[in-house]
Amino acid sequence: MSLRSFLELELLDNRYPSLHGIRVLAIISVVQFHVTWIFAAEQGIKIDQQFVTASLTVFFGMDLFFILSGFLIGSILLRALETSGTQNLRRFYIRRISRTFPPYYLVLTYLALTTALTASQLAHLPYEYIYATNFLSLLRVDIVMFWGWSLALEEQFYLTVPLLFFLLYRLKGDRARIAVLVAIWLSALAMRLFLYFHRGPWSDLALYEALYFRPHTRFDTLIAGILLAYVHRRYGDAITVWLKAPFHRALLSLSSLTCLWVLLQPWLFGVEHTQIVHVFAWGTLTSIMYFGWLLMLLHGDGWVHRALSHPIYRRIATLGYGVYLVHIPLLDNISVPVARALQQRQVPMLVIWPLSLGALMLGSLALAYVLHVLVEKPSLWIRQRLAA
Repeated sequence: MSLRSFLELELLDNRYPSLHGIRVLAIISVVQFHVTWIFAAEQGIKIDQQFVTASLTVFFGMDLFFILSGFLIGSILLRALETSGTQNLRRFYIRRISRTFPPYYLVLTYLALTTALTASQLAHLPYEYIYATNFLSLLRVDIVMFWGWSLALEEQFYLTVPLLFFLLYRLKGDRARIAVLVAIWLSALAMRLFLYFHRGPWSDLALYEALYFRPHTRFDTLIAGILLAYVHRRYGDAITVWLKAPFHRALLSLSSLTCLWVLLQPWLFGVEHTQIVHVFAWGTLTSIMYFGWLLMLLHGDGWVHRALSHPIYRRIATLGYGVYLVHIPLLDNISVPVARALQQRQVPMLVIWPLSLGALMLGSLALAYVLHVLVEKPSLWIRQRLAA
């Protein structure tokens, strides 16, 4: 093997190029949220409160990851069923495990060995190793990788989605399958509403901890992704024709923009109703918003589609998983001390925050690249042999 081959990226599949650009936007959204949260809420670094509110209101980058995962995994299983009549579970799980497990376990083990663990963290560590993080308290004193909750949710999704497809294909007809998917999607909202009305009253933080991270209340965006894959696969040509009409594109855009408007202003219906808006926002509104936008991206060829399809985004998106794994440790150990030092030197936060975000993105990409070359690529080579 040549040095150039060793150092090259093992790029993500390019079947849907515009989704790479969307994935990069999701990465930036999640990282900016964590920069603001850790600076302002955990470390007490002084930031303008209006900016903090605006930054933390853009929480829905994670939901974009979920719906993309649902779409891509759903598309893979649909293709397998249509081409071979089986989901090929051996190949499916080998592909998932080889891409996600090695970097996750390496980062988790490194943090566990280099961190002075509390008794609670030590007791909960086995749960983190089996991807059960989102069943635990996500307080720093209780867990090593609190950001692993979303990775746990995705792994639980990978574990159960073949069963969902098995059940779907016992049904006859597209309408029945779509109806079942919509019903499952709505059931997550039903669960959130049930918990909200029967376990309250809630503080804002308690509601967030009870509903936002848990598998039984946060699976709707993943199901929305599967629904998108099914609709795209079955009715793609008809949707492409339908979206050629400007009125139809405007109609779809309006529904997504309405959801975005509410997401950015959860206090829109009065501060006293903010919590119930969150119950709808954490999965339902984000699903509707992204469903419309992704449908237009998948069936469009305008300037937005072309811009998001630029090759650079595919390279960044390939490193996205690694960026997510390492950005919090880099933020804790480098960004926070540097931000404190700059603030003590009277550097304005208007400079510190974007500088911190930019430097953190670059540092995370660099470390993610090292992870990709040394960990991900070897595991992908092994995968190719096992899944052949």
